[in-house]
Amino acid sequence: MSQCLCGVLISVFSLFLSGRAGAQTREWPAERPPQPLPAREITFPPYEVQTLSNGLQVVVVLHHEQPAVTMRLLVRAGTSSDSKEKLGLAHLTASLLDQGTTSMSAQEMNDAVDFIGGAMGAGAGTDLTFVNMVVMKDSFDAGLRMLSDMARHPAFAPPDIERQRQQMLSGLQVSAEDPDYIANAVFDRLVYGFHPYGMPENGTARTIAGLTRDDLLEFHTRNFAPNNAILAIVGDVTAEEAFAAAKKVFGDWARRDLPTQTFIEPPDPTRRVIVVNKPDSVQTELRVGHLGIPRKHPDYMAVNLAIRILGGEGSNRLHQVLRTDRGLTYGAQASMNTLKETGDFEAETNTRSEATGEVLRLIVDEFWRLQRERVGERELDGAKAYLTGSFPITIETPESIAMQVVNVLFYGLPLDQLQNFRERVNAVTVDDIQRVAKTLLRPDRLSVVLVGNASAFSTQLRGVGFGTYETVELAELDLTSANFKRSGTRAAAAGRAGAAGRAGEAGSAREAGRAGWAGRAGRALAAGSVAAYQQAPLASRPSQDPQPEESAKAMALLDRAIAAKGGLEKLRSIRTIIARQTLTNQGAQTDSVNYIEYPDRFRIEAGGTIQGFDGAQAWAQDSRGVHDVPAAVARDARASLRRDTVALLLAAKDGTLTARLLPDVKDTVGHLTRTLEISGRDLNPVVLYIDPETALITKQAFGAGAGGPSGAIVEEQFSDYRPVDGVQVAFKATRKIGTLSVERSVTDIKINPPIDSALFKRPAS
Repeated sequence: MSQCLCGVLISVFSLFLSGRAGAQTREWPAERPPQPLPAREITFPPYEVQTLSNGLQVVVVLHHEQPAVTMRLLVRAGTSSDSKEKLGLAHLTASLLDQGTTSMSAQEMNDAVDFIGGAMGAGAGTDLTFVNMVVMKDSFDAGLRMLSDMARHPAFAPPDIERQRQQMLSGLQVSAEDPDYIANAVFDRLVYGFHPYGMPENGTARTIAGLTRDDLLEFHTRNFAPNNAILAIVGDVTAEEAFAAAKKVFGDWARRDLPTQTFIEPPDPTRRVIVVNKPDSVQTELRVGHLGIPRKHPDYMAVNLAIRILGGEGSNRLHQVLRTDRGLTYGAQASMNTLKETGDFEAETNTRSEATGEVLRLIVDEFWRLQRERVGERELDGAKAYLTGSFPITIETPESIAMQVVNVLFYGLPLDQLQNFRERVNAVTVDDIQRVAKTLLRPDRLSVVLVGNASAFSTQLRGVGFGTYETVELAELDLTSANFKRSGTRAAAAGRAGAAGRAGEAGSAREAGRAGWAGRAGRALAAGSVAAYQQAPLASRPSQDPQPEESAKAMALLDRAIAAKGGLEKLRSIRTIIARQTLTNQGAQTDSVNYIEYPDRFRIEAGGTIQGFDGAQAWAQDSRGVHDVPAAVARDARASLRRDTVALLLAAKDGTLTARLLPDVKDTVGHLTRTLEISGRDLNPVVLYIDPETALITKQAFGAGAGGPSGAIVEEQFSDYRPVDGVQVAFKATRKIGTLSVERSVTDIKINPPIDSALFKRPAS
């Protein structure tokens, strides 16, 4: 198997040398954190649910630990109900619900609440608006009447409207300079597109200034109805008292016909990078993720735990890699936002400007790792322990219980989910995590938002596989615009992606990605150099299904390469290889013997060191004895086998990987070369350069992993082809990573010799 000898063998050898060098650093004593304490028994308080004749759902939860009662009324309409021209309407409406009613001014209402020792509030979320009241038990009736008055008869007094409007506008001015807020807002818009979930919930200066009292009244009349609401009463009352009071206070609230809401579909996950330039920043806010799942998704719990392993409490790989191991940030996390219609997965952190590229690469790597590798039982147990251990805290007070209950009812979930929460968490297995990670995570289609000083990090992006990006000046940012820019500033996107910028003007992320690839990657590949190749969006261009004509051309070129290599039948017959070769690195030579058993085993003996991989465990044996290699090196060793040229050709032929035809390029002496990209859900893109006359592969290129510099591109050049048992083998190869170079010369090779499988197993220490 020819290119295996320059691709896999050189790659693996370099990887293990890297791992060996790293292993020579001082190994500090370490101990695992203590196991969590056994979970204490919890019992969700008893509850009852009734629906009044007018359609109002009422849930009563009995909680007699404190002489207090919490009442929360939830209306099924929030900021997602705002039209594009009236963004901020739901928030402005909610902010006025506790600012006076038609029977009490704001001052009178506050005095009345203070007199009974209560507290009130109101707010709006993405899918809902709420009002709540907390009172002592002896003021339950008075508090419930005040809650009803707030929800049903808000005053919307003009002076109060203007006061709240100015507060919202002041808040927007502050937020406009806050990188954290900007990154979150741009991320939502990038992921959800023009679906209401992607629009700025707090509105814009223009839309807020244009809201009128009539708009508030119309929103309230349209959405506030008993058959569109849920009332939760939690506290020191009996079910009979609570239901009787609810019927008395809300029974005359008239049912109404409700509007039918239809939303534009959010876009499919598409890899797109938005850089918001804030020149005075000394650090970068990063957001990385894509469209997720709605709250009612059947795999909610498994996905919840998977995202917690990625970056949540109880595990948090991102924090371990970015903070603990490398000190690149003060903290990193990943979260799952689940809403009524859909949701998103998002990783977030911030770092100093000069580390932006490295942090971005590491975040993307962790998305891929979660999808490709089974999580450990210990990681999963940690995430489970946090969820089950913290759940009792979420039902300690009447107010927190009320919030849990109305959320379950709002999303149409069975109430017994609160009672069997711990059982549902503990039922999730490692197999469940692997299944949802493979099914629902799309590391090849991540949306990326970077907010900071673009001049300090933009040159790093192409080195980590994000050569196509769009830059928006902070002063020009417009979240309601297709290209994120205010009218009159829709020039070609920065980042030297002119074609992508023009496509962005058309308002389509998918078109931007396609135009960026065709216009930019072709020119970069044509340059025939590593530096130019790095600018092409090798891993960052959107994954799109090729057109039938393009697919046919790609398959025709693939068939030629397979035939030139030795033919489909011959390549599929290869099971083992033993090769002897000489590696030359900066003048120093090393002889090695390499054993390969396909699809996933190898052993390399060189310079008194042995390295092996048995398909699951990577190990090394040297003067220090036998030891495991770092996990990152093991992952790249596995990837090296996947990048074996024959393995790539066969997988593309079988359809397990995708072959895409790329523009023809010229080499350094002007010879034309055909190019074919091979990629898949579990393999980052590899570009094969194919001689148009012989159809032999002369070079392949891919992103460096643990064995190379951060974000570098690896080039492997093949020459001196000779037939061995009917297979064309490249007897000479050169592997380059930046300025580093390793040459390989094969001295002897045998195809399909017998090999004892025990050679690949880790020896006893």
